[in-house]
Amino acid sequence: MLQEVLNKQVVISIGTTDFSNVIKGEVLDTSDSWLKIQTKKNIEYIKINAIIKILVSE
Repeated sequence: MLQEVLNKQVVISIGTTDFSNVIKGEVLDTSDSWLKIQTKKNIEYIKINAIIKILVSE
């Protein structure tokens, strides 16, 4: 299912439902446990089990 967000602009919420952090960028690559995201300044790797939700920008 994460292959659907490959090469798309996304907003990812990570953390818990009580406290979350938001990362915005383009998904460059996916694996079974990680997403590779290009933000404005950096490339970030996000562990999939830390993700609360993904919003895909159209």
